[in-house]
Amino acid sequence: MPRKYVRFNYFEVQLVPAEEAVLAEIQNEEVNYAADPWDMSAFLDYLMVNAETFRTTVPVGDEYAEIEKDTYNFDERRNIYSFQLSKLRESNIPSKKRFGEIKENILLEQDEYIGEFISFVYDNTYQAAVVQSNLYGLSVKQVENVLTQLRFRYLDALGRTEALPLVVKLAPLIDRSKVERVINADYYKKIRVRGSDVMLDAVLTEESLLSQTRRLLGQSAGVNIDLTISLGRAERTASLDEALIRQAVGEFERINENQRPQIELTALENEEAEVETINLIEPRMSDRISIEIEPRQTVAHEYLYNTFIELYDNRRQDVRRVLRI
Repeated sequence: MPRKYVRFNYFEVQLVPAEEAVLAEIQNEEVNYAADPWDMSAFLDYLMVNAETFRTTVPVGDEYAEIEKDTYNFDERRNIYSFQLSKLRESNIPSKKRFGEIKENILLEQDEYIGEFISFVYDNTYQAAVVQSNLYGLSVKQVENVLTQLRFRYLDALGRTEALPLVVKLAPLIDRSKVERVINADYYKKIRVRGSDVMLDAVLTEESLLSQTRRLLGQSAGVNIDLTISLGRAERTASLDEALIRQAVGEFERINENQRPQIELTALENEEAEVETINLIEPRMSDRISIEIEPRQTVAHEYLYNTFIELYDNRRQDVRRVLRI
């Protein structure tokens, strides 16, 4: 049976003044907001009770999103909510095909769309969310927009208004322990360095792994660098030079935080582990589960949740540690 790997990313759910969020988006900046976490429980309780009547369809650009109303779930023992979000599109429609025959278009009615789905898990104890990553589903920004619009709709249904409108932000959980894990990994597959030439002066020393790159820059000013060194086709346990990689990481850690370039390491902790890419500045908390999928079947949210929650039971203390609760 085919096996699929599904990644989940961890966030703190925050409410942020709309003016600040709009300004940050205009300036194309990543902002760490000094915001309070959002207790979603009352909102989710309302949605669950009114699933048949509360409209959750929200436009996202040229597409639409909504909550699948039959997927709401509250795990009372764990104090965890979950549901599934769909992205609905009516463009770039695939075709059906049989071997040796001409393809057949999939004809949609006016009210029909192609759906792509992600699961959303909310830990009410820590006001943290775990969101499935799906290349074809909603992006994190789109999920933020959907939750913001639904929250406004919810407040309107209750007859409430805000003097200062707030929008939903999903702040990635940063797990510094991942840096230590990657430094002690057995196999290094790739290193990527991004930054300005000024930043790179700090790591591109004569003795470092990346020293030849500095020579290529010559005397140019205002240069931005995006350098990747990786293995070609090689066996699973092949690795870049471990000593030089660890030296580069050690040099990175000695640099002032506001002068550090972006460094990503792709490593294999041991032979049984999964290959993982970690940003040393922002080591975001994430997990991956493995599921088996029957041919011609869609993965149900309940199946994804039940598989993920087995892992999450062991990871919950990490969420608490990262949030310092």
